[in-house]
Amino acid sequence: MACNCNKCNTNKNCGCNDSALSTPCTYSDCGIGSERCEDIQCAECVSYCGTTFEVGTTNNLIKIESGERLDSIIQKFALIISQGLGPCTSDDLHHAPYSVFATGITSTSATIQWNNISTATQTFSVEYYDVAVGLPWLSATTGLTNTTSSYILSSLTASKSYKVRIVSTDSLPSDCTSVVITFSTLA
Repeated sequence: MACNCNKCNTNKNCGCNDSALSTPCTYSDCGIGSERCEDIQCAECVSYCGTTFEVGTTNNLIKIESGERLDSIIQKFALIISQGLGPCTSDDLHHAPYSVFATGITSTSATIQWNNISTATQTFSVEYYDVAVGLPWLSATTGLTNTTSSYILSSLTASKSYKVRIVSTDSLPSDCTSVVITFSTLA
């Protein structure tokens, strides 16, 4: 959006009647090789608003709901690409949540949130590890019910990167895992 504001380009208006850049045009990084889009939309802020649709058959079903967030759809497809369509990924079978993200990050904690919970799933655990230390996964909590959609991960260390996943713990023969998210605590 900044690359085309009135101050630098009198032929194009700023998006949503924004004010023009307050810095000289040379500071806007609008040159070749820079960002090519006039406006960037974040995946977590975009929803699919079309008609709900599904592809596949029982136990091999991909379903995209009207109103589903794009970041959830991307996580769903990533799991299907990495694990195949079927147990732990089919919409009509037990699976880990498709939409996992971190909010409220401080120097010692973060709230891990998830949605798109399978009705066939009864319990979850939250697992994490410090990226600098590496595996194994540490269990933050177990036995969270399918009505739970967040957990405050505490006792973290400042200025560290952590990996987190949600595990559906009532699947046979093995548990289903969500995507792995990475975030850093504040200094």
